[in-house]
Amino acid sequence: MKYRNKLILLALAGGLLSAGCFFWDLKDREMLEYLARPQSGSGDEEAGLLVELNGETYPLGLTLKEIPYEEEILLHKLQEASDGLGPLFLQENSDFAHIMGPVSMPLVYPDTQITVRWYLDSWDYMAPDGTVRNEMLKEPVLVKVQAVLSLGEESLTWEQEIRICPPENPDAGQMLRMLEYELMEAQEKPSEQVALPDTVLGEPVTWYRKTDDRWKWMLALTVLALIAAAAGQKKEADQAKKKRERGMQLDYPDIVSRLSLYMGAGISTRKAWERIVADYEKREEPDRERHAAYEEMCTTLREMQSGVAEAAAYERFGNRCRMGPYLKLGALLGQNLRKGTRNLAELLRAESREAFEERKALARRLGEECESRLLLPMIMMLLTILIIIMYPAVAGFG
Repeated sequence: MKYRNKLILLALAGGLLSAGCFFWDLKDREMLEYLARPQSGSGDEEAGLLVELNGETYPLGLTLKEIPYEEEILLHKLQEASDGLGPLFLQENSDFAHIMGPVSMPLVYPDTQITVRWYLDSWDYMAPDGTVRNEMLKEPVLVKVQAVLSLGEESLTWEQEIRICPPENPDAGQMLRMLEYELMEAQEKPSEQVALPDTVLGEPVTWYRKTDDRWKWMLALTVLALIAAAAGQKKEADQAKKKRERGMQLDYPDIVSRLSLYMGAGISTRKAWERIVADYEKREEPDRERHAAYEEMCTTLREMQSGVAEAAAYERFGNRCRMGPYLKLGALLGQNLRKGTRNLAELLRAESREAFEERKALARRLGEECESRLLLPMIMMLLTILIIIMYPAVAGFG
């Protein structure tokens, strides 16, 4: 019933959400006579429109162009960008006469709609992304840089002569690029072998053939496999323990009920224990494997037959089961043998009634867990249905 109520609530919530979206769309739908264009510098905008013709409604997409700048404003913005282009180009270089690190050559000036086209009289020492190729330089070279800034129909040219210098303290990356250049040049010669350079910028170089690193991957996979196996073993042990405890919890009411029945009929505790064990041993082998509590009772009987005191055997039974009800049962039977307890059968009947109530509560909890596991798939199905229903309407408005 609870599961059915949850489904009804989900259906009502989905229906109310769909109706709310529908009426909200109707509220926003109003007749238009004009459209406001975006302000200058804010960029173009996409407008989704609906056109009603002959009683039919059709979607229409429109790109609203921004309001163009006036000529004086355009030139002023271009001049501002030109004044700031020099520092932007330099980045961390000190000045135009000492270019050793990367520079910035953006295609669009930051925070504006001004486009920039870059021209160099030689691209041998600089890449389009601003990377400076100075590893092979032995002396500075001069390069003319030109940038054409454009906004609307106006444009402005920025020019600068720069001096690209060799690296002063080259790092490992620059040295590696220099070695790559030398090896590429060496392969242009028609020879069967490539001579490997033994120095780079005065630093000695030692070469080795790269070895296969499969052993590292195998070691990593082995470690991962061991971790996964350990985690799986622990999870399996936890699941087995949980299954054992749940089975013992389900068997406890039957055990206590049979003990109280036998002892109420005047049979001694040990004889009642022996009868329960005998009935269990008559069961088929697959059925016996699922009842850990009865297996512990068999162990307890064998202990008593081998000479262990009856009271101690019952208490050890409770300790092996490691569950509160069984500890209580073992202590109750052991105390009855040591000190004598009046109305033991009545106490066991009360324990049996309480155990059956706990088993009912456990069954209810298991049912609620099943409902909780099914709740998420049902929500996903509801969302999928809502998307399927609402998508055509949303696509029509777009």
